[in-house]
Amino acid sequence: MHALRHVHRLVVRGGTMVDVHPLREGQVEAGGRRIGIIEEPEFTAVDLPNAEARLGDAVAGGLYSLEAETEFDFSQHFDDADELFAAQEDPALVKPALARRIRAAPPPLVIREHAVARRFRVE
Repeated sequence: MHALRHVHRLVVRGGTMVDVHPLREGQVEAGGRRIGIIEEPEFTAVDLPNAEARLGDAVAGGLYSLEAETEFDFSQHFDDADELFAAQEDPALVKPALARRIRAAPPPLVIREHAVARRFRVE
């Protein structure tokens, strides 16, 4: 919660903090069909639960109050497989079987992530 406390000190009382983050791993699509998921075990097992818990702690601790929340799909579009792979922070997360399906799929390719945006009031 260190980062959330730091932000709390930087934003004026009554100000706004916005948090946006994915809720699931990215799903790869081609031709409007899902061809696989870029599996990120560290994200789903550690990072996401930790982020959600720390936000909950900050609200419970009186630092912030939730004003609004919406979920949405965030899509990244790629002209070809090489462009998709180059955009990956860790290309090793794209398993060989999925990489083969991506290379065989007709462009354009899409990575779709389901995300949440929350607006908090700084208390």
